[in-house]
Amino acid sequence: MPENRRRGSAPDKEALAALGTAGTSRLRKAAPSDVVTELAGQPAAAPAPAPAAVEPPKAARPAKATPKKTSFYQMEEDADRMRAAYLNTQMHTRYRSLSEFINAAIDEKVSALEKTYNGGQEWPPLAAREIPQGKPLGS
Repeated sequence: MPENRRRGSAPDKEALAALGTAGTSRLRKAAPSDVVTELAGQPAAAPAPAPAAVEPPKAARPAKATPKKTSFYQMEEDADRMRAAYLNTQMHTRYRSLSEFINAAIDEKVSALEKTYNGGQEWPPLAAREIPQGKPLGS
């Protein structure tokens, strides 16, 4: 069987004939090493048992900071403009994704607001749904 055969491609017809089968079901059920062993004319060895995965206790694992999805409404024209700015400056900036670009823009604006209205200090964080919902103030 050719060594450079792509994974997922059809098996070699000569290899199937050597195994005495016309279909691929035997190949799919056997481990790759078993197929090679059978093609070499030797009986297949029993598969080695998988080593037991040893995981550290949950308390010992450091907590990963994962990004949380945030959604907001935006005018379609503004969204189009944002995507165009990201894509057309991608080679000149450090942003590897649109999310990274958006986060940097938000951080820049929030830092400016904190500097102007809160002496450069961060405000206490608000969790999702802590901002009053419904009709905006002044409307």
